Amino acid sequence: MRITSLSNPRVKHVVALRDKRQRDEDGLMVVEGFDPLSMALECGVRLHTVFICPELFKPAHDPDDHMRLLQRAQASGAPIIETSRPVFEKMAYRDGPDGWLAIALKPAFALADIRMPTDQPALILAAEAVEKPGNLGAMLRTCDAAGVHAFLFCDPKADVTNPNVVRASQGALFSVPVAQCSNAEALGWLRARGVRIVASTPNLVRGRPPLPFTEFDFRQPCAIFVGEEKYGLSDFWLEQADATVRIPMFGRINSLNVSISAALLVYEAVRQRKA
Repeated sequence: MRITSLSNPRVKHVVALRDKRQRDEDGLMVVEGFDPLSMALECGVRLHTVFICPELFKPAHDPDDHMRLLQRAQASGAPIIETSRPVFEKMAYRDGPDGWLAIALKPAFALADIRMPTDQPALILAAEAVEKPGNLGAMLRTCDAAGVHAFLFCDPKADVTNPNVVRASQGALFSVPVAQCSNAEALGWLRARGVRIVASTPNLVRGRPPLPFTEFDFRQPCAIFVGEEKYGLSDFWLEQADATVRIPMFGRINSLNVSISAALLVYEAVRQRKA
């Protein structure tokens, strides 16, 4: 099957899935790009439909790589639909698409599905009320690279199924155990498992300054919390925190991008655990 009409109902549906309400209503999401789709298949994400445009396949990948991905997509049982370039570019969320796009069944992203390690202390990254999909995707890539055991998105303002999250994460959304949940749900879940809550903040908490992050012992089971881009963590987590840490700042700006802060904190934990 090949689609050449911009008004085809399948094309319109893909475009409609850019809206969170449509994704929630259908239980579907868009996975765009060679690498995110490869990771989704590796991680067992169930595909609904795969769209390809060979004219847009990127030369950065060996032609055999495209064939192997096509075979894996076919083996998943999802229908493969070829499109013209104008049709694919209409469906694509990003500029310069690479000719690969799929509709997938949306994972549950539930706390109940997350399993903690039994052979080492848990390391969790948690983000509260982060708004920018790009920051969420970057944090998920850090989690995958550093071997973080879970990512909690608390009181979410963005949505982890946003196509920009999928793209920025390069598919790490599927390789890292992820849960979207309320603050209260996350707190109960962490307390029940004996995970210490480590809040990152530059401010005094209960009259005490936070520790420089390199002085905290991250070798114990812990969840590292970062907050909303503009305001940081809410009082809920600052009051519940077992410890507070800060990243020293030596310039005139008083904070780092939240995804960069998260990466620094996570890799300090990894450094200590590997030392």
